[in-house]
Amino acid sequence: MRSITEDKGGQQMIVGILFLFMTITVMIAMIPALKSILNIAKQSDNLNCAGFAYEGSENNTLSYNASLDTDTTACLAINLYLPYILLIVLIGGVTKLLYDKSGGGQQYAGY
Repeated sequence: MRSITEDKGGQQMIVGILFLFMTITVMIAMIPALKSILNIAKQSDNLNCAGFAYEGSENNTLSYNASLDTDTTACLAINLYLPYILLIVLIGGVTKLLYDKSGGGQQYAGY
């Protein structure tokens, strides 16, 4: 019977899960900063995204202004930016965990 200290694969898996958890935690902590940066781009003096209300006030000069031009494609890309980053981190982390578990992450001695 193998002891806990001899089970290197299980230890690597737990360390991988820990790193994935820490990465997700850091991403969640960065969400407010990313949202404030993206809101700067949505203002009426930049892209003028439809439906944007600066700090919740539709009467603010930086809120959406129907009399100005708007770039709907760029606004759509900005709205999808944050979910795509989160999905990439999640999919990449789970893929790395599965790749390491399957033995693909083992390194062999070279010449």
